[in-house]
Amino acid sequence: MSEYDLPLVTVTPAMPPATDEPANFDLFWAQNLAAHRDIEVAPVLTAASARSRDLTAEAVTFAGFEGRPVTGRLITPSQADATLPGLVELRPAGRAASRDLEWLASDGFAHLVVELPQDDLDDPYNRGVFTDAVRAVQALRTLASVDPSRIAVLGSGPVAAAVVAAAGLLPDLACALVEGDIPAAHKDSLVAFARRASTPLQLAQGAGAQVLLEEWGFNAALALAAMTGSVERVVECVLTTESSTAARRARWITAHTHLKDVFVPQIAY
Repeated sequence: MSEYDLPLVTVTPAMPPATDEPANFDLFWAQNLAAHRDIEVAPVLTAASARSRDLTAEAVTFAGFEGRPVTGRLITPSQADATLPGLVELRPAGRAASRDLEWLASDGFAHLVVELPQDDLDDPYNRGVFTDAVRAVQALRTLASVDPSRIAVLGSGPVAAAVVAAAGLLPDLACALVEGDIPAAHKDSLVAFARRASTPLQLAQGAGAQVLLEEWGFNAALALAAMTGSVERVVECVLTTESSTAARRARWITAHTHLKDVFVPQIAY
């Protein structure tokens, strides 16, 4: 081992109680994502109309869970001269993905709104919706105009839980915003995802919010302890009730995607 090597750290909780997480949780998701690697994720883009000549709008389709089509809309600045930070916004299907995208695209972001189907409350893994969320991030990252290292994910209402899954499965997100309740049917899976998350989280009040605050980044702290010998909180979690939704979102996303230095997580309760 050279002097620059760090010990190998497995970023999974050590021996959780048998009843605490779904059986074979990590193996299940590793196999599920591996099964999708041969399904092309690069989105098909079709020109659409934008409400401003300074923005470019495109309808988006990509292959989600088991190849099913997932649709959305992408808005980008028309005259971008560099790779853009990105936002994947998850919304329930039918909630007008063609509207109100300009709030972040006009500030220099590639803003992808994705329409997700309803949660499968009979599946404790909710694998369809959660896989679609991961594939949405992967789809945006394939675009040459987007910086894959600066992707934020926002979920609100009935699909907010999918952000928790994306953060648990993708350790390199710039930040996450969760603005909805945690379905009781998926609580155990979402707790497991939160423990594995290593990205800053902004959390709005809702059912299950306290559980996420307690569990988010638990495993990231264990990984840091294994490498450094010290135990620190390493994930920034903010429980917010700020009323100005658009301003709050834009400020948080901009702060975490426009960093010029290597991301060093902080904690703020």
